Order: sequence, then C-alpha cells, then structure tokens
Amino acid sequence: MIRRLRQSLGALLRAFDILLCAVWLSALYPLGLADRPYGRETISAYVGLAQHNGMAWGIRAAAVVDWLAQRVGEGPGHCHRAYEFYQMAMLMEG
Repeated sequence: MIRRLRQSLGALLRAFDILLCAVWLSALYPLGLADRPYGRETISAYVGLAQHNGMAWGIRAAAVVDWLAQRVGEGPGHCHRAYEFYQMAMLMEG
C-alpha cells in the first residue's frame, strides 16, 4: 500500500511540475523570452536544455534544482538527465 501511495504521489508531483513549466513558458513565450510550450516538459528538462546550451541562467538554475533534487534522493546531474530523457522521448514520438 505504501509503495502504491508513493507511486501515486510521484505521478501527481510530475503532473504538477509539467503544469508549472507550461505556465512559466506560456507567460514568457509571447514576450520572446522562452521556447514554445508543449505541455510535456518538466521544469528540470527545460532548465537542463538551457544548461546544455550554455545559458548562464540555465547553469545557475540547474545547480539549484540539482541541489534540491539531491536532497530528496536523486543523484547528481538531475537536470541534465531530465533533459536527455525528454529529448529521447521526443525522438521516439517522431
């Protein structure tokens, strides 16, 4: 039962993360300050993309998000892994 509750909570947190990212990008996109929101990426994946592209804000934000992720049991490089996972998922979709 605990395992099922943990899995359910994980799914809800991921959905909330995707919602927050969509809201964030939707607010910035019309101003030309963000990429087009697709409603599928997480904040970590978007920050990982900015980090991968060498954007200063992305590098700083990834350090903060990675630090937070490590506090809840993730390994180092959380944003980079999220970015790679998202890129692979997009490739598989076609």
